[in-house]
Amino acid sequence: MSNIAIKAIHKAIATKLGHQTIMQALPLYGLEQISPFILLHHFDVVVQPGEDAFSVPPHPHRGFCPITYIYDGAIEHKDSLGNDKVIYSDEVQWINANRGIIHGEQLPKEFLETGGRFQGIQLWINLPAAKKMAPPYYQPITKEEIVLTEWDGVQFRLVSGMYNGNKGPADSVVITATMRIKEGSSYTLDLHAENNSCIYLLEGNVVINDAEINKNSLVEFANEEGTIQIAATAAAKLLVLSGSPINEPLVTHGPFVMNTQTEIMEAMRDYQQGKMGFLY
Repeated sequence: MSNIAIKAIHKAIATKLGHQTIMQALPLYGLEQISPFILLHHFDVVVQPGEDAFSVPPHPHRGFCPITYIYDGAIEHKDSLGNDKVIYSDEVQWINANRGIIHGEQLPKEFLETGGRFQGIQLWINLPAAKKMAPPYYQPITKEEIVLTEWDGVQFRLVSGMYNGNKGPADSVVITATMRIKEGSSYTLDLHAENNSCIYLLEGNVVINDAEINKNSLVEFANEEGTIQIAATAAAKLLVLSGSPINEPLVTHGPFVMNTQTEIMEAMRDYQQGKMGFLY
């Protein structure tokens, strides 16, 4: 089987998020989305002991799934449904915001005391109109739940969707997986031709289908049959994404992702009226 063509290589841009600088790979100028993926933020900071370097106050979401993949460190989540959970390295915080949820994130006390590297990705996956107003729910996904495949210097953690006969624990048909590849190791992906597929490289250097890829790059693939060959020329961390495009209008405003401007206004009203719950 031949290799899938690389459609484009997008370079993430540095942007301010509060007092921290993060890398933004989606959206970019001229690239609103790679449906169903609508936002990808990569954060990577070294936290000094006692330094409160990351704190996101309570805020609402509606109409999509905001997901946090932790590669290094830990994050604590609290939400208006009463959830309070800490996830750690190689774990995932999956939120199905649906009709509305309020949540906040902060570094947990134990991590603040020791400090260390804090690296991860926040990904937003759009939902089709038929699911946008379903009840919201939260999934903290631990190492034990994630489907781990290991061999020859490669760790492939399937978080969501069906791949290679395995099913990820997240409640989604969209394929997402985190990867760690040691220098000199390689891996072959086989994804659905009808899906929009891409790979984000957090760190390291890889060769993907004969193209040299540097860190903070989002590689977008053509919709065709074939394989994706990944070879690490330096130890690498990656995020693999593959999902069916949502062929519906996209209207966004801050933390709300809907299909029409009217629905955005309704989301703002519902939040102001407390219909998404409360979190103090």
